[in-house]
Amino acid sequence: MNPRAIRGFASSPDWAARICGWGLALFVMFSLNALAFSSSLQPEEVRDAYSLGQSSNHEELAKFHSQYLHKFSYPANNPVVYVMSAEFQTPYEQIVARSQQSIHYSKFQADDDYRANPRLVVVKVEFSLRLNYAGPEPPADDFKVFVSQVRSIEPRKIANTVTCDPYYSGSYGLNTNCQMYTREILLQFGAGQFGTGAAEIKIQTPDGQTVQTRFNLDKLK
Repeated sequence: MNPRAIRGFASSPDWAARICGWGLALFVMFSLNALAFSSSLQPEEVRDAYSLGQSSNHEELAKFHSQYLHKFSYPANNPVVYVMSAEFQTPYEQIVARSQQSIHYSKFQADDDYRANPRLVVVKVEFSLRLNYAGPEPPADDFKVFVSQVRSIEPRKIANTVTCDPYYSGSYGLNTNCQMYTREILLQFGAGQFGTGAAEIKIQTPDGQTVQTRFNLDKLK
């Protein structure tokens, strides 16, 4: 081909736009593949998570969970509602937690549970009302949880549930022995929605408080 024609083709607007398009496609592809934690577990990783949950080494388990669970103290301003905890549950952490909850849980069950939801990520936030609070129950929609990594990440599913209500005399599956009103919000995501770096959890209570915490996903399994 004529060198002048080559120069003209390479400098044409269409060619420049094509190069930009290829670059953007490569950036998106590498960004999606740059996952911080193990989003797709190998069989040996499932076994490792199961074994960790069965461990009698409580110090090791506590150290592991501390990376995934952030607990908050009751605020000094004595609010009606406060945030108890925020938890980032990766597929690996979910196996550890299920295995830890029962000595009868088997590695075969761990395999089955993982295959049922192989790329599920859950952000769990727990709220409580002030002890001996006697006012009206705050509306469920006034409890807010937002997750972001540079920009907002929309959950695929949200569950907003009261898990403990000592003021309610009826029976609808709640823990009747509970001492404090507790509400739990579960946000479900796909592992592919997260990349490397920190994930920020922003929590808003019905009385206008805002609590923020960050999870370093590069350190999670």
